[in-house]
Amino acid sequence: MDSIRLRGDRYGGNTIISNCFIDNFLADANEAQIKIYLYLTRCIGSDTPVDVSSLADRFNYTEKDVVRALSYWAKVGIVTLDLNSNREINGITLNDPLDAAANAELSNDFGKFETVYPAPSSTDYTYVKEKPAHRQIHYSPTKIDAFGRQPEVKELIFAVETYTRRTLSRKDVESLLFMYDELKFPVNMIEFLVEHCIESGASDMSYFLKVAFAWNDNGLKSLEEAKEYVRLHNSNVYAIIKEFGITDRSLTRVETDYMEKWSRQYGFDIELIKEAAARTIKRLSKPSFTYADSILSAWYKEGVKSLSDIALLDKQHMESTKAAYPAYKSAPQKVQTNRFKNFSERDYDMDALERELTTKSMAKAGKL
Repeated sequence: MDSIRLRGDRYGGNTIISNCFIDNFLADANEAQIKIYLYLTRCIGSDTPVDVSSLADRFNYTEKDVVRALSYWAKVGIVTLDLNSNREINGITLNDPLDAAANAELSNDFGKFETVYPAPSSTDYTYVKEKPAHRQIHYSPTKIDAFGRQPEVKELIFAVETYTRRTLSRKDVESLLFMYDELKFPVNMIEFLVEHCIESGASDMSYFLKVAFAWNDNGLKSLEEAKEYVRLHNSNVYAIIKEFGITDRSLTRVETDYMEKWSRQYGFDIELIKEAAARTIKRLSKPSFTYADSILSAWYKEGVKSLSDIALLDKQHMESTKAAYPAYKSAPQKVQTNRFKNFSERDYDMDALERELTTKSMAKAGKL
């Protein structure tokens, strides 16, 4: 791997750390992130070349750990990363912490750097019923220590600390152990779960557990199954909100509850839900999950399983409507009478009448 180009202000003979960095960024960073940043400032001052591999070796981290640490600093604005065509880091610019703090303040996120909540297409697990809380998950110190000593678990804990920007507590580690020991999730699946949750805008362990229980309820037990589930779930959510015409906001808790009711409780596939959404828009000209729920609930009671079942229901409904309201046959119109028209009408031969009047007129004229 090629060396990384370092750019930034140089201070000969000393490594100077900004007070702004200490005041606003130090508390939220974990040990690995701080070590990487301090060493980078040291290397700039001495023109020492670096690369991801050498950084990993120096601090006994994996290369993935180093990349995560650098990505964190890039996220909060402390560094700017240059990537080559292979998406590898080939340049790092150390930014002025004052600028990073000012940018954060302008975005109303000063000193917090919280993840922005996702667009509507993101998976939402707020529907998951509450499961045993931290206080109900308990392991002995011996088991926790044995779990934490596994190399892949060390990497997992480091990843979670990097994503959440805090050191994991004992109860946090117990939660990870619960996923591994009780739910039988492999470590790479747990790491993917955490990454997925962070991308969805949640970074607390209670949310991670909700997602873990949801995946377990759906029978997911491998990384491949989890990735496929997320792919399908996200695409389905996007398809539904697109059918409703929602483009400028995220779904509410009530709306996500409805969607889970339709897919999990009713067992409807995406095409049936989209059909209900389309009928809702056609009827109301606006999205209404309540109205769509009334349609889907009626279909559920009728045992609908496919679009062909809906077509059959529509046909039956039309036929029953015709039977209840037969076509109206108009009766012969009755001639209305009033004081100006209360006599029997007669038919006249207008041509014969005209000839008769002409003859009489000519005869009278001859007499004259």
